[in-house]
Amino acid sequence: MSHESTPRRAYAYIDGFNFYHASLEVEAFYPYGWCNWKATIQNYCGLDSRVIHVKYFTSLVRDAGKSRRQTLHINAMKTVADVIEGEFARRPNRKCELCRRPLVCASCGSTEHTVEKKTDVNIAVHMLTDAMKGLYMDAYLVTRDRDLLPVVAALLNRRQFPSPLRVNVLFPPGGHTDEFRELEQRLPGFRCIDLSTSKMVRFPEELAKKLGDFRFPEHWKIRKQGSAPANANIPQRSVTRS
Repeated sequence: MSHESTPRRAYAYIDGFNFYHASLEVEAFYPYGWCNWKATIQNYCGLDSRVIHVKYFTSLVRDAGKSRRQTLHINAMKTVADVIEGEFARRPNRKCELCRRPLVCASCGSTEHTVEKKTDVNIAVHMLTDAMKGLYMDAYLVTRDRDLLPVVAALLNRRQFPSPLRVNVLFPPGGHTDEFRELEQRLPGFRCIDLSTSKMVRFPEELAKKLGDFRFPEHWKIRKQGSAPANANIPQRSVTRS
């Protein structure tokens, strides 16, 4: 990049619970929920782009213990990002294809489950609205949610957005990303990237005390090699998206 050139404006959109659920599947990523997403995305931008704004999308949990930890987490996110909230809702379990009765959990007998609502729509609306306002030239989207494929395709439709937009999707670990990669082959300006902990930047643990009367959770810490595994303290996945 020459001294005369102006860095491309980059906006980042973080699918919070999508990353969270992925980190439950790959333990090495779990401590990186305490992520400074502005610094992390800048590591993926290169020299020709600068992160101007970050939007973090999540929903508030109802469990008291989890709620306090989430409050700490959201307060940290607010130091570098706007936080946009969706919501959780209870829905009946899928029905048996034969008898049409709701499936019952073998452990607790529940016939309901929790789903996250509005997040994928919120992300799509913000990405499209910000593009129409000309706020960014490069978009960085952290997700592996295939429901967001249409907004990627829309942003790179040159009849709708003639500006030289580039869209980068950063994949949390695991999951199926084939449809994104197929779209990458067809759409100029679209790039798929696997997130790597080597490029991810965590907030300092000391930030917890600065944000209020919070104790940094032990299972959020990065474990040293040879230490006891942390997965006993890591929550199990209990929320889906519809």
